[in-house]
Amino acid sequence: LRVTLSLGEKQRCLTALEDTGNTLRDPVTGERVLVAGPEVAAYFLGLMPQQLRNPVSTLESAAQSGLRLIPYHSVGQKGGMLLAMRFPQVKVEGWEGSAVVAFSPEKLDADNTYQMLTGGNFR
Repeated sequence: LRVTLSLGEKQRCLTALEDTGNTLRDPVTGERVLVAGPEVAAYFLGLMPQQLRNPVSTLESAAQSGLRLIPYHSVGQKGGMLLAMRFPQVKVEGWEGSAVVAFSPEKLDADNTYQMLTGGNFR
């Protein structure tokens, strides 16, 4: 899927894999959460993979206002927390609105075919 993220003056068009098994949701609002790779966090927020690997420390250091934590678990991996931020302008194919984007400390795809994961139905 084509995804466009906008935050302030920055905008980036990305490719997302529609992962029907991805059930990640914001525990406060119940909204679906997009997952982006570390290159997206670096571009929009200047966050490096090491900061994403230590989300609580990064949040405590107030590296960026608006950051929050999203709990997760995945097949074959111990659960934990992902840093996340609400993006006010997100386009996913025919859907538009604001959405929470969580940042993985690891690349999502070794071939860089996609830079994000969607869950549920954003279209």
